[in-house]
Amino acid sequence: MGRLIAIGDIHGRLSKLEGLIDKIAPQENDQIIFLGDYIDRGPESYQVVEYVKKFKKLFKLTLTLRGNHEDFVVSLFKGNMSQYLRNIWLEDNGGKLTLSSYKKAGHFLKIHQDFFMSLPVYYETEKYIFCHAGVRPGIPLNKQKMSDLLEIREPFLSSEQNFGKIIVHGHTMVNSPEILFNRINIDTGAGHYGPLTAIELPSLKIWQQM
Repeated sequence: MGRLIAIGDIHGRLSKLEGLIDKIAPQENDQIIFLGDYIDRGPESYQVVEYVKKFKKLFKLTLTLRGNHEDFVVSLFKGNMSQYLRNIWLEDNGGKLTLSSYKKAGHFLKIHQDFFMSLPVYYETEKYIFCHAGVRPGIPLNKQKMSDLLEIREPFLSSEQNFGKIIVHGHTMVNSPEILFNRINIDTGAGHYGPLTAIELPSLKIWQQM
């Protein structure tokens, strides 16, 4: 096994992703874990998903986790997204930009249905738990609700609980990587005006791309 590296929320920013990967210079035996939110907010969601899919073929140890933005799309495919949630996704969470990126590329969202539907919600190693948003304190990992793994903020963010393993997550934007004794947050706002961040574990080496 080579390096263990987590990458935060990308949100349709292809140039940031390409630049970050160039800096990381991944090797065949590295394990790269994407923490979800490949789509929405940025203008190149289709291109980001295409890039990540090709990356997984090149680097076989890569893991792609589901974010809450992918969960909107999964609900859409399953036919259980209410009109209210659909409007929130489209108007408030960048869904219109996502659909536009697919349309400009000459495709419908359905072309990546298998990718979205197959994304797991967490990954566990001996020392770390990787998920998009976090965990609910006091609940064993195998009993966590999917909604918490994908969307939780409080009481997770302010918890001083030792979770047994360090939670590596994104979802909540911070100005710089937040490295605490019980969790590490690497969502530095790439979908807006911040950099895309990656972290190597356990060395805590940071890469960023504006």
